[in-house]
Amino acid sequence: MTRNKKPRRPYRPRPVTAHTMTLALHYAAKPAKADCEEVLAPLKTALRALREGVAIEYQWSIAAGAVNVAQAIEQQGVVTGLHGHLQAAEATLQAIYDRAIRLGGGRWLRVTLYGHEIEQLQLFFELHEFQIKQLGRAEFLAAIDAAQKQIIGEGNTLTVVTDTQPERLAA
Repeated sequence: MTRNKKPRRPYRPRPVTAHTMTLALHYAAKPAKADCEEVLAPLKTALRALREGVAIEYQWSIAAGAVNVAQAIEQQGVVTGLHGHLQAAEATLQAIYDRAIRLGGGRWLRVTLYGHEIEQLQLFFELHEFQIKQLGRAEFLAAIDAAQKQIIGEGNTLTVVTDTQPERLAA
């Protein structure tokens, strides 16, 4: 083995021209109205089912996950001043869950909501809709990631909702 070997040249990646303005505009742009509707549609469906007293546990979990996302948006500091309302919505959803489990004897039982619970959930939906309309793409994605990390960190199961109304396939 010879000791006069030339040392290897260190790896240096080739410079890549990034389209900085394109990336900045992509992440700073407000989500399209269709994107906002795509995010809010499962929540709207879940809250309607809760109001009507026909909600299943999955629909309750969609509403609870939306509260976690709303709290993550609040912590980002983009839309502030909603902490009290979000805490009240979380407490309302927890009360609904506890009542459904208690009445079902350990299993989820569909429950009827009280008037103040319906009002609280409607207020939460309006505030969350307002929050989403104020965010840029990057801020919204960061809030979803923070909410997912919080849910997993608490030891709960995470389900990503993409579409609650599956399309019928033509045969």
